[in-house]
Amino acid sequence: MKLIQNIAIRFLLVPLLLVVSCDNDLAEINENPNGIEPSMADPNLLMSTVMTGLATSTTSRGYANDTGNAAQYTQRDSWSSNRYDWETGSIWSANYGLLRTNKVAYDRAVELGLPFHEGVTLILKSMLFGNLTDYYGDIPYSDALKGTEAEGELPVYDSQEAVYKGIIADLETASSLLGADSYEGVVEDQDLYYGGDASKWQKLANSLALRYYMRLSEKLPSFAETGVTSTLSKPLISDIDDELVLDYIGGTSDQSWPNSGQFGSASDFHRVKPCTTMTDKLKELEDPRIDIWFAPVEVPTKVVPPAEVPGGGAVAEVDGIRYITDEVLIDGDILGNLYAIYSPDTYAAELEAGKKLIDTSSIYVGLPAAVSSIDPYEYNYNADGSRGGTNAYVSLMNEVFNQKDDGGNLLKARLFSYAELSFLKAEAAVRGWGSDAEGNYLEGIRASLEVWGVGDTYSDYITNTRVAFDGTLAQIMEQKWIANMFNGDEAYLDWRRTGLPDLSAGPFAREDVMPLRFIYPDDEININTTNYNAAAASLEGTPYSTTDPNDSPYARPWIVQGVSTPW
Repeated sequence: MKLIQNIAIRFLLVPLLLVVSCDNDLAEINENPNGIEPSMADPNLLMSTVMTGLATSTTSRGYANDTGNAAQYTQRDSWSSNRYDWETGSIWSANYGLLRTNKVAYDRAVELGLPFHEGVTLILKSMLFGNLTDYYGDIPYSDALKGTEAEGELPVYDSQEAVYKGIIADLETASSLLGADSYEGVVEDQDLYYGGDASKWQKLANSLALRYYMRLSEKLPSFAETGVTSTLSKPLISDIDDELVLDYIGGTSDQSWPNSGQFGSASDFHRVKPCTTMTDKLKELEDPRIDIWFAPVEVPTKVVPPAEVPGGGAVAEVDGIRYITDEVLIDGDILGNLYAIYSPDTYAAELEAGKKLIDTSSIYVGLPAAVSSIDPYEYNYNADGSRGGTNAYVSLMNEVFNQKDDGGNLLKARLFSYAELSFLKAEAAVRGWGSDAEGNYLEGIRASLEVWGVGDTYSDYITNTRVAFDGTLAQIMEQKWIANMFNGDEAYLDWRRTGLPDLSAGPFAREDVMPLRFIYPDDEININTTNYNAAAASLEGTPYSTTDPNDSPYARPWIVQGVSTPW
């Protein structure tokens, strides 16, 4: 495991610098000082840049942006409505930029006869293209990185099915390339993920293949079953030390957790709040990870009889506790008509009836999904609401995510965890494609508790009747969702694949259901129009996509066409 360094900046400078000889040759001096021939590029430096970009963008999405909100880990209370009115997302340009860099690294690896680098770049390519096809559907794939070989030609879109199968094929090739005992040309410090350990890269390649075979479990069950059963016999991530993670070490904004207030506005941190979907579930399960992820509400609220309100008024705040008389809420006066006590079962109806919510949770208070679209600053009777995220009556994220230090070894970009691998194996067993569903389920829980520093609670936690294994896919997916906290990509894509856990868009979302994809960016529509039109035409309309053109967030891409999930 390696620490994040300022690799992105270093890469932008180092590989692009032109080495000029001491001879004052005019031709050399007049060469572009900011360019370099691809034939001179160091694949080690190129790969480290791709690793950093992939890791940080994944965490940014999964913490407080698109997929973190969709997975209902977090919600924003200002500057964002959380309505799931998805547009282009942030993946397209970022991933294709990294893919171009990765292609140069791959070509250099082949040219120099470096199978380690060839295998690693195939894995990185698979992850980047995987993000793209996951979220858009059909994408430029075979033609996407041809560069001058296809000068003047616009890339054709490959079908989503072809992309997934191409990804799996590349991962299997990478696994075979990474099976040797030793390799030349490896600069361990530039391998930010595994420090040059080919055996861990091989385990990752096989584990990613398992992820993508399972991604196809609903759409192509026979193909998925064959791939899963074959892959389970290969070397896979087998403990926490094999996880694909990258540390946020702090010190600069580029090396710090997303939305940290240490290098910008403090409100960047304050605007991110826990989502009640997660806080309610963690409280229901008495899950110890709640203390690690979320901060106790600054001022808890108690609803009491009038005689117990200090000072005899309707509302009073004394010694860090806010008291509200129950008569204000239920006896029909003006506040009673406007407010209701939050309950997971009734809050949507109360909001739709025009009432605002008061949450009497004593420790952790979250924001319900999409509530910010109608109550962004005043949730839980907050009279001092503002766009700065100041709300003493709703929990913040744990202060560790404000990253004033190294985060106590908790702050990592978590791209593929041992817990995820364990839950994939448990799911395979429940489907009849593997074995030991319960053992793998429990191992996934143990691994997640351990990486978040609460491993000593494992024995008590698994005896909880709501956690003890009941043999259902729903329970496996629920615990996998919890364990994937801050990897919103996998949590959201698991939901889209299985409909589990049962996530609701909330009463004030754009539609009654959550979206299925991002729409293509404007450049594709305006420049690569013919190929874009063919890709958009491959999408299947739904009752929720009728207000959009073919390219709608609520249209079904191939992977969810003809299946019953998620809606």
